[in-house]
Amino acid sequence: MKKLSTIAAALVFSALPLMGQSALDTAAQNAQEKLDASLAKLSELRETIGTEKIPLTKTRDSLFAELRDLRREANRAQRISDNQSADLSSYEDSIKSQDEMVDYLINLSAEFARMFGSQLDPSEYTFYGDKITDSEISAEDPHISPLEKLAAQKVVIEAALERMDGLSGGATYTGKAINTDGLLEDGTFVRFGPITYFASKSGSAGLVEQGNSEEPLVQPILQGEFDAGLASLAGGQEGVLPIDATLDNAMAIEATKESIADHVKKGGIWVYPILGFAFLSLTVAAFKAFELSTLPKPKEGFLSEVLAKLANKDKEGAAHAANAATGPMGKMIQQGVKYSEHDPELVEEILYESMVDTQPKVMRLLPFISVTAAVAPLLGLLGTVTGMINTFNRIKIFGTGDAKSLSGGISEALITTEFGLIVAIPALLLYAILSRKAKSYIARMEKMSISFINGIKTIG
Repeated sequence: MKKLSTIAAALVFSALPLMGQSALDTAAQNAQEKLDASLAKLSELRETIGTEKIPLTKTRDSLFAELRDLRREANRAQRISDNQSADLSSYEDSIKSQDEMVDYLINLSAEFARMFGSQLDPSEYTFYGDKITDSEISAEDPHISPLEKLAAQKVVIEAALERMDGLSGGATYTGKAINTDGLLEDGTFVRFGPITYFASKSGSAGLVEQGNSEEPLVQPILQGEFDAGLASLAGGQEGVLPIDATLDNAMAIEATKESIADHVKKGGIWVYPILGFAFLSLTVAAFKAFELSTLPKPKEGFLSEVLAKLANKDKEGAAHAANAATGPMGKMIQQGVKYSEHDPELVEEILYESMVDTQPKVMRLLPFISVTAAVAPLLGLLGTVTGMINTFNRIKIFGTGDAKSLSGGISEALITTEFGLIVAIPALLLYAILSRKAKSYIARMEKMSISFINGIKTIG
């Protein structure tokens, strides 16, 4: 408004010099008219704006309200989306956990199937072998679903539970087994706890073991002492069952027992010289023990009686008394009586000569026992060296994988050492006992000779 007034005034003042007063009035009138028109137009415009402002304000408020609602809806939708994302993640974690649990159950069931198969008796493979095989195949098959795998393994678990129920009261079932002759025979299995017996139609029976083939192997029990009882029990009647409480360990130990001849044979060639020395040494020891125990010994008071007669100058009586004693001691005193009238030193030499003559006879053959005690361990050591050489030669040929091929050389090495010590220790003890006994006899002769010399010196 102020701008329009300024414009009108400027026009008026600019026209004054040209038009004069009349022109000025006309211009002023025109300006006033324009001003009035402008004011009227302005008033009309304001009225129009005022009229339109209220609906626009309402529209604006409505739009703002709608915007707030939309924002609230967007926030609510975002929260729902976030919650759904969290739920989806939780569901994914739960599904992953369930998948892991299913995989664990499948692996656990597969491991149970393997353990169940390893614990089966050879006679039971006919009933459970196919189920275990199907379970193992399904566990490794990537083309079947986990539920199908669990279903296949469930069959094995049910079979294991059924088997457990049957073991508590025992069970009998027909089948085939390999006897000790290597023949496949028909018969009846008797299952009692962890032990299985087999009674064939031919009458033989025994314990069931796993052989090198898929068929069960039958081992006889104590040369068939229980065959009749097992056959009776397999036929549904009463019978006596041999029970191995060690679960076949006692039978395995019994199977490893061997005769002395077999044991000696395993020792190789060097066992025989050792046994030869043992036999000769034992023979010598028995002979020497008999010889030393039967050596005549003068009775108590024999020497006093001889010396008393010599003191009474009764040489004939002394000789008669000396002749009553036999053996080396008696002969020694007889020589002493014979030369009793000579110088005591001469008599002493004669008695000493008698002792020297007796000592080799008493000690004879004893060194052989001592030699046996020394040689037997050396022969055993020689056998050990030979056995180890044989073992290394077999290792070159067969390698270290086959223990049976190595057992022969190891047995030879150990058995020769064993026999060498078995022979040497008793031989050493026998030599010590017998040599002590022989030396004791010589010492007794020496004591008697000293007593005789002292008696002669006293008489003289």
